[in-house]
Amino acid sequence: MKKNETVFFMHGGPATGKTTIGRRLAAAFCIPYISKDGVKEPIFDSIGCPTAWEADGPLSGRKMDDASLEILFYLIDAQVQAGCGCVIDSTFQARHVSRLNAILHDCPVPVVQIHCRADTSVLLARYRRRAETGERHPGHLDQNLLEHFDGDALEQIFQPLDIAGHLVRVDTTEFAEADHDQLLESVKALIKA
Repeated sequence: MKKNETVFFMHGGPATGKTTIGRRLAAAFCIPYISKDGVKEPIFDSIGCPTAWEADGPLSGRKMDDASLEILFYLIDAQVQAGCGCVIDSTFQARHVSRLNAILHDCPVPVVQIHCRADTSVLLARYRRRAETGERHPGHLDQNLLEHFDGDALEQIFQPLDIAGHLVRVDTTEFAEADHDQLLESVKALIKA
């Protein structure tokens, strides 16, 4: 497919399928895929992994998360200012909306937010798999995330963002290959409209 100039925001809580869908969108539209995890992991490798989410000192999970978001905001702004499409994958929250809207003010390219969610039982299974397999970088503290899992709280925290552009809601509870294809076709139709 021809290169696209749309800025896609893959949004939703952890383990909702943002990365899987986002990477496929980026490949389909020939645009960069930029994720908060992709920013965080080199930080972990360079300065060390956090030992706890809420800890004193510069290596707390929260501080490293905040630092990676600052870098991510810079990258989003650079892409938007250049009028270049990209896929942004992050766990944004309501407190980030004003910052995102400031970046997107007078955005010269289309914006599409793809909000991902899944049923609580499926999310818990995904959290458990991440913690047990160690499939992600140890700096993500997946065992800690599993121990503090609260599906209802996650559903409330990761509501769609009040940002400019189109909103597409995706339930990844049972997301198959045909669903990927249908989402891609829906997005293509949306950005042509």
